[in-house]
Parts: sequence; C-alpha cells; structure tokens
Amino acid sequence: GDTMTEINKSSQQLIKESNMKLVFALIHSHGAISRADIKKITGLSATTVSSLVEELMRDRMVVECGIKETNTSGRKAVMLTVNSQDGFFLGLDVRKNCIYAALCGLDFSVKQFVEVPVTKGETLVLGILRAIGRLARDKRIFGITIGIPGVIDPKTNTVISSTVLAAEDAKDLYLILRETMPDVSIFIKNNSGLVALCEREFDGYQHIDNLVSVDIDDGVGAGILIGGAIYDGSGLAGEFGHMSVDFNGRRCSCGNYGCLELYASIPAMLEQTGDDSVESLKRRLDCNDSTAISAIDKVARALAFGINNIVNLLDPELIVIGGAVKSLGDVFIDRVRANFEELSLIKDKTIVYSGIEVNPVVLGGVRYAFDMLFGV
Repeated sequence: GDTMTEINKSSQQLIKESNMKLVFALIHSHGAISRADIKKITGLSATTVSSLVEELMRDRMVVECGIKETNTSGRKAVMLTVNSQDGFFLGLDVRKNCIYAALCGLDFSVKQFVEVPVTKGETLVLGILRAIGRLARDKRIFGITIGIPGVIDPKTNTVISSTVLAAEDAKDLYLILRETMPDVSIFIKNNSGLVALCEREFDGYQHIDNLVSVDIDDGVGAGILIGGAIYDGSGLAGEFGHMSVDFNGRRCSCGNYGCLELYASIPAMLEQTGDDSVESLKRRLDCNDSTAISAIDKVARALAFGINNIVNLLDPELIVIGGAVKSLGDVFIDRVRANFEELSLIKDKTIVYSGIEVNPVVLGGVRYAFDMLFGV
C-alpha cells in the first residue's frame, strides 16, 4: 500500500485511541456523565463523541445508567457510567506465608477478597497462581498487579531480590505469569510504592503530588510519590527500613549498622517492650505503663530521625504512616510528631495515620494497572 495512507491511517488510529481514552477517563472520573457534557468538556464533535461512546458500549466498558433532567426545555439526558460488572483488575499483596488478593471492578469496587495461605512445601509462585485462579475464573481480566516486598527492575518487571521470594522463583515469576495469561497485562511492583499510590488516590489526597507513605509491619518500608507517580529509582527506592539512624548501632542482616528496621519494625518494637502482640502493648500503653511508654518513645524517636532524613532529602507535602502500627493509636503518632518537631528544620510537616481500611497494596495495585492501561 501507499506509505502515506498508512501513516495517515495509523495517526488517525492514534488520535482515535487517545480520544477514546479521554472519553473513557471522563466517564470514569465523573461517575456519571451525559454525552452532551462530554462534548462540552472535550470540545469533540457530537458525532465523534457519539461514535466513541457507541464503541465503548459495544466493548462493554461503559453502560447507560438512567436519566438526568436537564434544566433546558425539559429534555432528558441519558447518563453514562463505567460498567462495573464486566471487566476487572486483580491486585495481590504477597507476604511470606500468605497472599492477599482482590478482584475489583472498573470503578475500583472490591468484588471479592481472598486470603491464600502458602504452606511450607509450596512455592510462593504456586500460591500466586492459585490466588489468581480463584478470582479470575470466567472473568474478563484487564490487568493484574502483584505487590512484593523486594527490589524490582521497573524496566523488565523482574524481581531482582526479595525478602519473601526465593531467588529462583523471583527470577521466573513474570515469565510464568506471562505464559499462563498471555492476554492480560501484568505488573510487578514493590509493595510500598503501591501503598503510597493508594494513599493518594483513595485516602482523599488527590491534590497532593508529593507524599511518602511509611508502612510499619514486619519490616519498615516507604513508598515515594513524586509528581503523583510512584518513584522507583532503579528499583531500590523506598528501602526506608535500611536507612541508618545510628551508625554505632547493631549490625543489620543487610550489612549496614543501626538500621531503622532494628528499632521501629513491629518485631523490634515488641522485643523492646517485652510484649507478644501489638494488642498487649496497646493495653499497657492505655494503662500508662511507664516502661511501655518509654520503650515506645524510643521507637518513635528512631522513626522521627528516619522521617527527618526523608524530609531533608525530599520535602514531601505529607507523610502517612500505616501498617500494624496504626493500632497503637494516638499515643504513638503523637510521640513521633513531638520527636520530629524537636529534630527538624521544618516544624510544620504533616504526619498522619493512614485512613485506608482495605488492604492498601491490593487497592494501589488495581489503581496502578488501571492507570497503566487507561490513564490519559
């Protein structure tokens, strides 16, 4: 064929695709919107809007959802909304001996949530495949995001090293998933980055482009959002637990000295207070037990040093703390804030607990896959 027509054809295809994305994004972000309003906002012609919507409906991406009275001349406008019943995303949160996974609709509503325990003899990869199998059966799946504690090469999607996956498994995970599901887009991300994205999108911080989320569970991780996007660095960004807060401190398994993880992870915290669970520690704090309170103050101080390092380096607008540590309540975060103010050049930094109730790795993963596929 004539090359010029081919170029024209492909550029028309591109324009159409980008307009299609634009129209879909509008319907998605508005919840419900009329064709006339889409036309008004985009400046596209009525016929273009009409044919794009037609195609989105044929593709079962969009459905009509009732009628809105328009104030002019008593005409009624048919409203459009995303089809939340057909077309799904999966988000997975991979831990040492359990995989948490959710099936979500196009509107991010959680349709099904499963916990898949991984037994001793079983590899995590098998557990991941089982979790996906349980949720994806007979469903049209657009994308799957797997959140893993570890270093992931953002260019190739491969796991370079991980605290939960064995080296062999880590190397092959992406390839195995690609082979099993050739039609599905698959993303493998560091879990902490997904938490940060979830905070911004679902905790009411869409207006904030630079934020750091710190999750404190078995380890201490940080997710970094810069300009509204997850910052991966070359794959290692956010290893907050291995930021040293005491260079004369104990040697960490990573080879460094005085890592934050040795002071502020849940296991380290419980070791210092002598409790066997966060709940029992919380009870002692509620009773103003002085040894528990001074132990917690030490932890809060170590964390404040770490946060101060982040603030001096990145100056984010907001620091959100999540994970199991949230159940310690105000007494902990108040101590973190007080210690931070003592140390920091910047006094009025906002440090808050996460308000997310659903698993944030899973939800952030779903949002990430959505943005990768349908983001404008």
